[in-house]
Amino acid sequence: MWGGEDIISLAKEVITIADDKNFAPFSPKGGVMDGQSLAAEQVRAVSKWPSRKEQLSILSGQILSVGANLSSQLLSAGSKLASQIKKKSEEEGGEKAGGDTAAE
Repeated sequence: MWGGEDIISLAKEVITIADDKNFAPFSPKGGVMDGQSLAAEQVRAVSKWPSRKEQLSILSGQILSVGANLSSQLLSAGSKLASQIKKKSEEEGGEKAGGDTAAE
């Protein structure tokens, strides 16, 4: 058999069919991947690998997680600084307002 989106997807389909009781006499005998021959148990092992789509989604998640972590770290420090500045300005504003009433 050949075809499929990638070799992993094909191996997954072959193993799914082989495990189905309606296709009981069907079983993988082996295969070829990148010029190397595979035994039946190797085809079953290849079917457990992530497919191309799964690999791309894993890679995208890993790339995006770095940016998300960096963004959250930058924003958390900035929000802490902003809250401290706000608190300090409110304290100074309260002292000036309190000082004006005491002088009168």
